[in-house]
Amino acid sequence: MKGGISLLKVCTFILCVVSVDGVRIMFENFEQLSGFEETLFDLRVRKYNRTMSVLNGSVIIPHPINDTTEFSLDLFHSRLGNQQFNHYPMKLPSCGCCSFIDNLHANYAKQIARIQNIPAKGECPFSARSINFIDYAFPEDAVPLVMPRGLWKALVTGRRNRVDKMSYYFLIKADDL
Repeated sequence: MKGGISLLKVCTFILCVVSVDGVRIMFENFEQLSGFEETLFDLRVRKYNRTMSVLNGSVIIPHPINDTTEFSLDLFHSRLGNQQFNHYPMKLPSCGCCSFIDNLHANYAKQIARIQNIPAKGECPFSARSINFIDYAFPEDAVPLVMPRGLWKALVTGRRNRVDKMSYYFLIKADDL
């Protein structure tokens, strides 16, 4: 009996290590759907090497933006990676643009350090600018280790006075190493 419990503990430990260890997350695609006059997302995903893809380009903001522009995020998951997405039931709160940037600085400072010309924490409204992404790999340490594998679509919608002003999505692929 004692040997059976030890074997059960070892098997459980191995299962936990295998299920949590070795997730690779890569950008697959980025596309702006609307709001080209509000903000231009001139971003492309390109293959960096055989095992990694990166985001390159600029987010061009032609006029100052403040917290009246609210962003929301909807997640969709395709378990098989075949573009057949199901809405993922995760509730994430909407927030103003300045609040979103401040949250990035507070919680993800390491991940956004390589983004050039991003507004500083507390800068609101922030001025017209071009925010540059140069060989920006997806920050794998920003997602939970138990993230389901497959293709993910993140749809971001920007609203002002409850009217859609811009939207874009990006696809990321999560798989085992």
